[in-house]
This record gives sequence, C-alpha cells and structure tokens, in this order.
Amino acid sequence: MVIVTTTFKVAAPIEVVWRYMLDVQKMAPCVPGAELTEVIDDKTYAGKIGVKLGPIEVAYRGRVFLDEVDEQTHTAKLRAEGQESKGRGGATARVKAEMHQEGAETVVTMESDIGVTGLVAQFGRSSIMQDISQRMAQRFADCLEREIKATQTVST
Repeated sequence: MVIVTTTFKVAAPIEVVWRYMLDVQKMAPCVPGAELTEVIDDKTYAGKIGVKLGPIEVAYRGRVFLDEVDEQTHTAKLRAEGQESKGRGGATARVKAEMHQEGAETVVTMESDIGVTGLVAQFGRSSIMQDISQRMAQRFADCLEREIKATQTVST
C-alpha cells in the first residue's frame, strides 16, 4: 500500500466545491483516464480507468463506493476496487477528502491509500506512484476549477 496526500485549492466557495465533488456524474470526467459507466445507486458507481506508470499502461474496471459523507466537517470517504481489464492484477484505494474555506478559495486535502497487485505492483515503485498520483490530482483540481467556473458563469 502507498499513502499519497495531495492538497489543492479551488477558487470557489466551499459549499459549491462540496456539492460538486459529491456529484459523481459531474466529477468523474475530471478524474484523468476515468469513465463512469453505470450509476448503481446513490452511493455505488461502476467505471473504468486507464493509468500509465512509466512504460506500463494498465486499464481497470471496477466500482467506487461512497462510504461516508459528513456535511458538518465537509469530509467524505470513498473506496474503489478494480480488476485489470487484461491481466490478473487489481487495485484498491481508500480516499478521505476534507475541505475548508480559506479566504475566497476552498482547500481540498485528499489522502489516498492505494494498493495494486499484478504487473503494476512489480514495476510500480512507490516513488513513481507518488509522482503520478500528484500529477493526476493536479489535473483533477484544474478540471474541477474549470468546470465549477463554467457552471457559475452559466448560472449567473
């Protein structure tokens, strides 16, 4: 297991960011390489994601479960489980997302506990996984901010 902590800021009020991040159908397109394929219920989603770790590209199919949502502290916990589309490996992630208001921005901290099996586990050193996770988080944050700004522009 590799623990990755990422923090990013979104130039929007906390309630706007919170609502957006809890809307999995809106948020999923911002996760690099991910595609939401089915809404099973209001806390369970099916999807797929492709990730490149150095020379290795791997695709997973699996589910995401929204385990806990705390409106008071703006904290959510989710877990993801997937199997390689080709191959025998798998991946799991437990993610805790917390946010707080800082001036006109919302600060989001995500702590992810990531586990992989199969070929990726043999080649995916923790430093590579850390680097890729950080880059994916930054791309997610940039997309999230763009989408929220676009939504605010349309609604005003």
